[in-house]
Amino acid sequence: MKKHLLLVVGLALLSTSAFATKARMESLGQDGANGSFYLSDTRNVFRNAAFVNTTKNYVVTEWGDASATDSTTTPEAEGGWYSEVGAFGYGVYLNNTQSSQVTHYTSLTATSKNNTLNRAAYAGVGNKLDVFVGADMGFEWGVNLNISNFKDEGVNQAFEQKQSGLGVGFGVLMGDLDAYANLGLKDEAKGGAASGDKWEAKMGINVGTNYKWQGYTFFADYKKGGVEETASGTKTENDATELNVGFARVMEIASSGRWFYDFRWYNNKSEEKITAGTDEYKISDFPLTLGFEADATSWLTLRGSVSQSLKNSAERNLAGSSPGATSNNKKIQDPNSATVAAGATLNFGKLKVDGTLQTNGSNANNTVGHIRTDDLMGRVAVDYWF
Repeated sequence: MKKHLLLVVGLALLSTSAFATKARMESLGQDGANGSFYLSDTRNVFRNAAFVNTTKNYVVTEWGDASATDSTTTPEAEGGWYSEVGAFGYGVYLNNTQSSQVTHYTSLTATSKNNTLNRAAYAGVGNKLDVFVGADMGFEWGVNLNISNFKDEGVNQAFEQKQSGLGVGFGVLMGDLDAYANLGLKDEAKGGAASGDKWEAKMGINVGTNYKWQGYTFFADYKKGGVEETASGTKTENDATELNVGFARVMEIASSGRWFYDFRWYNNKSEEKITAGTDEYKISDFPLTLGFEADATSWLTLRGSVSQSLKNSAERNLAGSSPGATSNNKKIQDPNSATVAAGATLNFGKLKVDGTLQTNGSNANNTVGHIRTDDLMGRVAVDYWF
């Protein structure tokens, strides 16, 4: 009873818009950074810049701190403003600290590799600025340009550290068709554990499309990226690809709510070239997500979701190790793939305060449906439509 009471109180205290921010997306089991393949949300503008045409007269602030690695447990402070002039929509967003490169790949278990490849030793993405512009010319189009830069000439260590990044995105909306292409042109950091260390992402590519047909949305999203690191005179190279293919359906419950489901195939392959040869990592996952969102009252919207892999596997083959070596060239399934999330929006007219609570099956103490207070993670955001 105490745990349930704490959850209700937490939802009331936490609180982003009914159709905006990372908090809403994550509580619905979607990608907080780039939005959803099929749910309407202002975060979708980071996936497809053409959504700047529907994200107008709007300002948002995501609460957080100065941590360089945004996550549900350590949210990054960020925010932006969107408006219009004539037929054009435009927006300016600050501190969306994702790298402009496609270099981060999620894993089922510890047997798979994250190809950020020791990025923590270098300067993170600093002073990120995203600029959006778009218009409706019979079809809606949009462009996103993002830049980042940081430099420390030796104040916090004995040598210089710096980072610079550049990326561009393009998108179109044509009736039931949504298509986009995002390119990470540069993400370079110098000065890691030593002054001569260098971390450099290769050009990142993210292309995708989705199509609405008879109440369903079919989607496909492809990413390709890589990293080269030189540390202590040794060069390490990593390349990875990621594919999401699936379908979803959203169903209205009267006029006050909706429920949805999505099913997809996620495939990831990563290769890391080291002195001994090439390490290979493979992931295959078939996750199912169920969720709902409903207006409890005129001032409160509640939402929640549960996701679980129906089938998954992760495999690795390490260079220099025999196929029969422990944990090498063998597959493993994740037994704790379920994730439960809940969120709420407090509506004050055009001003909205939104939040999320989330727990996942990776914690051995967690049981799906019974959220432990010591496992909770969350975000808080405020946004305003003017």
